[in-house]
Amino acid sequence: MRVLITGDWHLTDNRPENRTDDYEKTVLRKLDFLLQKAVENKVEMILHPGDIFDSPKPSYYFFTKVMKRIKRIHPIWFACCYGQHDLRYRNKDDTALKALALACSGNIVLDLNDHNFISKIGIYSAGYGEEVPDFMKAYGWFKILLTHRMIVYDKLWKSQESFEYCNTFLRKNKFDLIVSGDNHNSFRYVLGNRSLFNCGSMMRSTIAQVHHKPIFYIMDTSKGMISLEQYYIPIEYAEDVFRMNKIEQEKDRNNQLDAFVSGLSEHKEMGMSFGDNMESYMNKNKIEPSIRQIIMEGIK
Repeated sequence: MRVLITGDWHLTDNRPENRTDDYEKTVLRKLDFLLQKAVENKVEMILHPGDIFDSPKPSYYFFTKVMKRIKRIHPIWFACCYGQHDLRYRNKDDTALKALALACSGNIVLDLNDHNFISKIGIYSAGYGEEVPDFMKAYGWFKILLTHRMIVYDKLWKSQESFEYCNTFLRKNKFDLIVSGDNHNSFRYVLGNRSLFNCGSMMRSTIAQVHHKPIFYIMDTSKGMISLEQYYIPIEYAEDVFRMNKIEQEKDRNNQLDAFVSGLSEHKEMGMSFGDNMESYMNKNKIEPSIRQIIMEGIK
């Protein structure tokens, strides 16, 4: 079976704070590119690890545009699990993803388990906050897991907690193919003839993603990595779609905060209260007002 492996889409018509383009058009253009490649390459199933929408309740107007595009690629199957952005107070009902599955006449499959076998392929799901299921040990059958959890190749930041390393997760869970979401960075990890794909986000919604290159893969499960094809989704120059001045401001804020924390560790002698010492330190070092506010709110 030919499958398309993708990551978090976060479909929305709401423009993020630091984007300057017509974000809805950008979102739909990227979605159209991916779906068109699925059709051109005769993909039979799209594997999605959750966070299809950026919100469980997008506007009806935008939802209709997405629905028409998904229905247009029928009979391509669409297998996915729930990400936290697809859930409404951790509830799967009364959500855009549930409505999309119902509106698309069954070619979107949710909550997959060992009953969902197609062409000797077993597809399982572990959405946000869900445990990884046991799989049926059917000899010669290709087993796929879709999951929405923070799986990383390396820590995204030094003090990061609540994550799982990809090599450990793949060794522990003996699926042939694991497609994970939630981590917006792209990577893949191969262990023997088994693999884990985390395609990252389709959109660049924050200034931290200026250098992110949205990606997806197409694979023939009968041939595995031998048939793997990699596609980059076209993006605009960062200068054309981001408020670039905000990037420098964010760097300055982070540098000031790092310097402040470093200064505190060296400032041993404190005769006044902790709050008073903070105030004194910030005045002496001319800490930016926005940084001051964050610090003072944190010690109240």
